[in-house]
Amino acid sequence: MLRFLRIITAIWLACACLIAGSAVLAQELTDDLAPPEPPNTEQLPNRTIETGSDSQPDMNAPVLTVDRERLFVESAWGQRAMEELEEEGGKIEAENERLAQQLSDEEAELTRKRETMDPAEFRKLAEAFDVRATEIRRERAQVVQDLNTRSEADRNSFYQAALPIMGEVLERRGAVAVLDRRTVFVSLDSIDITDELIAELDKHIGEGPLPATGEEGTPDQDSDSN
Repeated sequence: MLRFLRIITAIWLACACLIAGSAVLAQELTDDLAPPEPPNTEQLPNRTIETGSDSQPDMNAPVLTVDRERLFVESAWGQRAMEELEEEGGKIEAENERLAQQLSDEEAELTRKRETMDPAEFRKLAEAFDVRATEIRRERAQVVQDLNTRSEADRNSFYQAALPIMGEVLERRGAVAVLDRRTVFVSLDSIDITDELIAELDKHIGEGPLPATGEEGTPDQDSDSN
């Protein structure tokens, strides 16, 4: 999750920088672009007691634990999802940089004209620039939000697909519950089934469902036509 948050935060910051050059004419444009406050992620203190590298999994434990975050990021599905996120995030950052430079050039040109223009005429141009910069800011913020939404939906789909397989491992072990390792005060690492689950998930669901060809092709066609 930390890696995911770093990517999203970097994209948000790039969006903020996108219109920073227009601060002289429209300083208020950047006021509401800051990334949202992260949720309170303070967790209970916990500890996993290591039982030694040569210890065997506890096959009789009624309760098992799993590192929910590692389960995702180290699975084939999670690795695919993170690669896609980084790729899409890179595209967004590149487009943000292009638009930021474009706005900066336009502002510099407008500033040069200010000395020789009628104040009323300059005000019209400045207001038009303000409106355009605001619209770009909204569009880029929406792009980031859409990426965030798709990524979270993919993660949720992963956990939904993982539940039946987790249930099979639970039954095979003769356990009655699987707990998120982060919510347990103290536990033995011999009851942690994260590695076992990752292997099972990679075997049964792999990288997850592939997107439909039409869904991938449509955005490319739209971008080529512009």
